[in-house]
Amino acid sequence: MKEEQVKAAVRGGKYRIPAPASHLPARESKLPVVPLHKTLSLETPLTLPVTSTHPLTPFTLLPQTAVQMDDSQNLRKFSKPSGMMRSSQGVGRLRGRARGITRGSGSTTSLSRPGTVSSGSSRGRSSSVDEESIDSPKVLSRPKPSRYSSVRARIQVRRGRPVMRGFANVGAVFGDSKKEELHPQIVRMARRSGQLNLSNKGLAVVPEKVYRINEIDAEEAKKMTMNMTMDSSDDDRWWEQVDLTRLYLSSNQLSTLSPEISNLSALQILDLSDNNLTALPSTLGELISLQRLNLSHNQLQELPVGVFALQDLRSLQLDHNNFTTFPDDLGNLPVLEYLDVSHNSLESLPFSIGYLQRLSKFNASENEIKELPPEIGDCFALSQLDMTHNKLESLPDSIGNLRKLEQLYLRHNRLRSIPPLHSCVAMKELYLGNNFIKEMSAEQLGYLSGVSILDLRDNQMDDLPDQITLLQGLERLDITNNNLSTLPFHLGLLPHLKSMPLEGNPMRLIRRDIVQRGTVQLLKYLRSRVSAPVHTFPGFENTPADTNLLLDNSSIPDKYQMKNTQTVSYNEKVSTIPDQLFENAAEAEVRTVDLSKNVLTEVPAKFETLPACVYEMEQLEILCAANNQLKLIYVEGLSKLKRLATLDLHNNNIDFVPPQLGNVTQLRTLVLHGNPFRVPRRGILDKGTRETLEYLRSRIVDE
Repeated sequence: MKEEQVKAAVRGGKYRIPAPASHLPARESKLPVVPLHKTLSLETPLTLPVTSTHPLTPFTLLPQTAVQMDDSQNLRKFSKPSGMMRSSQGVGRLRGRARGITRGSGSTTSLSRPGTVSSGSSRGRSSSVDEESIDSPKVLSRPKPSRYSSVRARIQVRRGRPVMRGFANVGAVFGDSKKEELHPQIVRMARRSGQLNLSNKGLAVVPEKVYRINEIDAEEAKKMTMNMTMDSSDDDRWWEQVDLTRLYLSSNQLSTLSPEISNLSALQILDLSDNNLTALPSTLGELISLQRLNLSHNQLQELPVGVFALQDLRSLQLDHNNFTTFPDDLGNLPVLEYLDVSHNSLESLPFSIGYLQRLSKFNASENEIKELPPEIGDCFALSQLDMTHNKLESLPDSIGNLRKLEQLYLRHNRLRSIPPLHSCVAMKELYLGNNFIKEMSAEQLGYLSGVSILDLRDNQMDDLPDQITLLQGLERLDITNNNLSTLPFHLGLLPHLKSMPLEGNPMRLIRRDIVQRGTVQLLKYLRSRVSAPVHTFPGFENTPADTNLLLDNSSIPDKYQMKNTQTVSYNEKVSTIPDQLFENAAEAEVRTVDLSKNVLTEVPAKFETLPACVYEMEQLEILCAANNQLKLIYVEGLSKLKRLATLDLHNNNIDFVPPQLGNVTQLRTLVLHGNPFRVPRRGILDKGTRETLEYLRSRIVDE
């Protein structure tokens, strides 16, 4: 068609121009290469959208050579209407994007199709197209969609070879076409670190690549071959790969596990929790290096025999499954330290559990176990045993052989009594709540002297024995919802008891308002009702017979509390200070002593000799003895306290201030107001500590 016909067609708005029959491709043949100067290109705005009935729709856009691009630009000069100016970077760019054509700043034009990978920017003279396509035009078929279409790359030509730069993942771990395929970047990271985390990925099947994580497939081998002649990446150093040791597949939708899991022979940690597994392959027992196996929150009913042959297995988690029994092979795990079989349907435990000599934590709660095998007493390393929410009616006597047992959970069972825990010297916490226990014998309590938490709530106890004070380390005693009508008064003598809930008991001998005041006031009330000497009660046999400290309705902070706070505060309006207070203070190495709000008449002379004396506390920094009836200031004793910075003696009966007090130069604060002495005068005291000490030193007479 001639140029005049082209102009006429453009002015007339005719855009449907049938192509010559010679240009139409056959059905079974590939598209021929058509020179660009023999095709028609219209740049006029179309008034109607091009539909599938357009005669030019069967054509496929082809790559253009440099000569064809020049001809294309010459032809566009005649296709523009004469009365309208267009910017080559305005409307033309938008129209080019609609056709899938991007135009650079020069004379080079690159083609792209929707859905394909962008090859980067075409500005300047960057060579982003293979050089062979410029020499001779080739027929390009439609490229197949890539599995990693979400990955962008920039290809450059260097020394006649294509080089890929900017390889990056934009959010997809798996490909778009097959979700079970691992992304190459994830594979490289696993090979480098030995750890693969595929948790919470929605997997229905474990990718096959996982089982062959260190094997190089054909695509990777091809890439490695190319990198030998090009710039190799640090990620492709196959000689630095390590075996996979940790595999996390939790929180997916896995229903089966391939037998090829045995290929990962170096695996040490395998996490398959929170899936839909109903069975496991027998090859799982070939993971000879496995140390931790987590199979919790599945639908398993049995384990393959090979699992019990894992000689290095230290942790086995089987909770929240459908197990009803365990084979005797459970005892074939010699180094097992942690076993969790809670939330199943177990009715019994195998006798072989006694062979687990290194088992330290065993959790079998939330089952239907009616009795424990006597062999449980052979687990000498057991420190924590949880049998909560079962159907236990009794415990074997052998449970008392567990010398290292520290925590025993027996809540929500059907126990009526417990055997004497004669060898459980390390017991710290005993939970017996929600059972049918009616009493605790003196023999049972005698072996629990080191217990700090005793839970007896929701039982049927009618009386709390006097031997309860044998638990000298008791910190919490829960006796809620029992049938107790009173409490032994000497219970208030326990030195460490801090919490004692007793709601839900028909207390008749203790007023309700006292109970509602809390543990501190309740214990204080119980102490006030004690009439016998302290050493007559169980647990206090070694207490001196003349000790009446707790009987005077006063409370001495124990040495543990003093050590934590570094302070002794004793404000009980007493006339004498007990020796035990200073003994505990000296042992705790306190730095602050507060003896205010008492009715002291003097500081006993024995303070100078006893190790519990105030003047022997070398770390003491603050001494507050205000609002007492002190008459003397013992300067020789104060001079021993090299770190003493504050001395508060106001509101006492001191009638003479020795001048030698001025030599205690470490004092930074000295308060002497409210005493009947005349020297120094009040005006000097008001000037401050420094002037007061200088005045006292000036009154020292040289001998």
